[in-house]
Amino acid sequence: MDNSNKIVPPHLNAEVYRTDTSGTSTQPYLDYIRINTDGTSLIGCSELTGRYWNGGASICSKWSDNKTRRPPKKDIYLTSGSADGCFIERSNKVLLGDDSGALSIWTCNADDAWDQWNEDMSVAEHDGGVMAMDCLTPGNEYVTVGADGNIKVWDISDLICARNYIAAHSKSIYGVSVRPQSGSSFATGSLDYYASLWDGNVEKPVLDLTRNDCGIRCLQWLDEYHLFFGDEAGALSLIDIRNPENVTKLTEFPAAIHKICVQPECDRVSVCCDNKILSVFEFHDDCKLNLIYENSNLHSNYIRGMAWDVDDKNVLHTVGWDGETKIHKIIT
Repeated sequence: MDNSNKIVPPHLNAEVYRTDTSGTSTQPYLDYIRINTDGTSLIGCSELTGRYWNGGASICSKWSDNKTRRPPKKDIYLTSGSADGCFIERSNKVLLGDDSGALSIWTCNADDAWDQWNEDMSVAEHDGGVMAMDCLTPGNEYVTVGADGNIKVWDISDLICARNYIAAHSKSIYGVSVRPQSGSSFATGSLDYYASLWDGNVEKPVLDLTRNDCGIRCLQWLDEYHLFFGDEAGALSLIDIRNPENVTKLTEFPAAIHKICVQPECDRVSVCCDNKILSVFEFHDDCKLNLIYENSNLHSNYIRGMAWDVDDKNVLHTVGWDGETKIHKIIT
C-alpha cells in the first residue's frame, strides 16, 4: 500500500469524529438482579461497547404465572456503568451505585401518566466505582463499598454519609454482606486478601476474619455465625466467626468466583464464576456441599447476577453479559 503524504487538518478529523455514529451502538451487559418482596425486579447493566461507557437499570413487573416477563415499567439511564443497586423498601424507589463513585436515589410516582423514573438525590463521595451495597436498616441505613477501598454507611433520608471508613482495605472491596439479625454488623471482602467484620458503632474492624491466599471477590452470610466467601482462585470457603482461625474450604471452581447467593430457608447456595456455569448446592451441618443443579447452556456469556424467586423457592433468576435474563428450575 502506498503511503499517503496528505496532511489532514486536525479540525477536520474532529468534525468527522463528532458526526460519526458508527461507534455509538451499545450492548447492555447485565450485572445484577434484585427482586423485591412484591416480585418486582431491578436489573442493572453497564454498556461496555461503543463510544460511551454508560449504564442503567430496568425495573420490571412481577413474573407472570407462565414465567414470561412483562415489559419494563421504565428504564433508568445513567452516564456511568452500575455494578450494584437495590430497592428501598417499596418497588417505586431504588438506590443505584455508579462506576463513577456516585450514589443516586430514583423514585417513580404511581400517579404519573408517563410512569417515569426521576432522580431525587445524588452524591459522589467514593473515589472509585461503587462495587457492592447492602441494607442495614430497611428504608434508613445502607452500606456501600468501593474500588477506592472505602466503606460508607448512608442515611438515605437525606443521602448523607453517616459513617465513613477511609482505607478500610488496602485494595478494592468487592463484597459486603450485612449479618443476619443485626442492624449494625456487616462483613466485607477485598482484593487485599482480607475478610473483615465491622460494627457501625466502632471505627475500626471488630475482627479480621481471615487472611486468604488471594483476593476475595464475594461473600454472603448463611446465618448469623457462618459466612461463605469466594476468591480469585475459584475456592469457595466457609468461616465460623466463633472460631475464625479454622477456615473450611468447601469446593473449588475452574474460574474466579463472582457472586454467591444464599437461600437460608432451604440451606441452598448458588454460585457463579467468571464463566457461564451456574451451580446450586445444598449445605449440610457437617460442612458438606451437595451439588443439586448445574447449567452451562442457558447463558452464552458470563453469569453476573442471581436472585431467588420470592414465591417459588425452587426458582432462581440469573442475568449475564449476554444481555439475557434466565429462569432456572431447581429440582432436587
